[in-house]
Amino acid sequence: MKININLKQSGQPITPYWRVCVGGGRVGEALRADFQKHLEMVQREMPFQYIRMHGLFHEDMMVYHEENGRPVVNWQYVDLVYDHWLSIGIRPFVELGFMPYDLASGEETVFWWRGNITPPKDWERWEWFIEQYIRHVIERYGLDEVRQWYFEVWNEPGLTFFWKDADFDAYMELYARTARTLKRVDAHLRVGGPASHGFGDAVGEPPWGKEFLAACAERQLPLDFFSTHPYPTFYPFDPEGRGYMTWDGPDRLLVDARGCDQLLRASAFPDVERHYTEWSSSPSPRDPVHDTAFEAAFIVDNNWRARGLMDSLSFWVVSDIFEECRVGDTPFHGGFGLVNVQGLKKASYHGYWFLARLGDEVLAEGDGYAVTQRSDGTLAVLLWNYCHYRADANDSRLLAAAKPGEIYDLFDVRPPRAFTLNLEGLGASVRVQSTRFDQEHGSVYDAWVAMGAPNHILPADLEVLRRRMELDVAVQRVATPANTLEWSVEVQPFGVTLLEIRAE
Repeated sequence: MKININLKQSGQPITPYWRVCVGGGRVGEALRADFQKHLEMVQREMPFQYIRMHGLFHEDMMVYHEENGRPVVNWQYVDLVYDHWLSIGIRPFVELGFMPYDLASGEETVFWWRGNITPPKDWERWEWFIEQYIRHVIERYGLDEVRQWYFEVWNEPGLTFFWKDADFDAYMELYARTARTLKRVDAHLRVGGPASHGFGDAVGEPPWGKEFLAACAERQLPLDFFSTHPYPTFYPFDPEGRGYMTWDGPDRLLVDARGCDQLLRASAFPDVERHYTEWSSSPSPRDPVHDTAFEAAFIVDNNWRARGLMDSLSFWVVSDIFEECRVGDTPFHGGFGLVNVQGLKKASYHGYWFLARLGDEVLAEGDGYAVTQRSDGTLAVLLWNYCHYRADANDSRLLAAAKPGEIYDLFDVRPPRAFTLNLEGLGASVRVQSTRFDQEHGSVYDAWVAMGAPNHILPADLEVLRRRMELDVAVQRVATPANTLEWSVEVQPFGVTLLEIRAE
């Protein structure tokens, strides 16, 4: 493919919505030193603005209990988490849940760590509790700071796994009381929902979206942002991590996002922010594809093509220190994380690293490429070779039976893609830095498979994998006497290459 660029032409501005938010498991995991190291590494190399996690009010955070019927609150663990996040430049995208045990109306729970999914036993006490929480964070961090946070009411209440009986009326009671409590404290606090689950077979139709928007309009409830979770599979949830699901086509994110956009524009809230607070290639914490080289080009391709359709798309999650169905039994177990338990960068990590290095405006784009320019004049060219699942292998039972290294058989593996860049308007010489990812360069999963896929990584082997997880970088200086440059690149299947070109 030939790409012709004149550097004197003007471009269109880029809004890097992929850098707004990233997910984590539960807030209690954020107290762990190893999780904190993983998040700190992410913030050093490709910083996000917000992080969203489950379980802020779970029992392990010890925020609420009752003594002789009297409510007692304790924000010390919350403070430790928020202090750390803010110290490394990332803000809370607050998910308000799950229900504190002593405030819960029932005993139904979700996940290995047993987050309570029932409504409060006392609605007025729930309002009191929410008010105590929000007044505390304002006192500690300041009103100007907290006004920049987002407050999302619950998580995926349309599933019985997450909200008792998936009771819509009960959820709207929770939303109404929570949203109004926040606004009574300060009208500029940002509240939203319904944080609905993956669309499944209802392509382009966010679960509870139409009903939620209509109920908010009818009851005149505040709504600053709409949230949902557009996973590109036909099954919206996989609580036990068995991976029994099928994948839709490569355009599924765009189809679902356009459906949301159409729904919102037709509603009483056409201008609310669109925050899609969970997304990955599947909603299974045991999907081995999450570890493979596939993820890098998947992340680049989807985020680039979905520009303009949302205000954020939050990848689920930072780290494989993630205990919804217990921590994985092996170093690479199909976890959601950008990094594995040992802190090894996975392909998904590199996908976001590449996106973070794009320029401020786009000069040209097409199938598998984006030519952008930074404010200092550096050209940042991203090239990728995305390969989707084979239509005849679109069944995760095949995936579950695949051995490490056989997973790529489920994909329609394209041949290497050749790109030729023709650049005009350069100076007399340029510096070209090429950063490459593919199965042989930077894919720690493939390095682990080549090592024999050991269930336990020895310290010496860990050092090898740390070297293999890094990207391949090369630098050349080229004379361009005619102020033009022709540069050819071959991108392997599942590969991503970044060219950074600047005049010298």
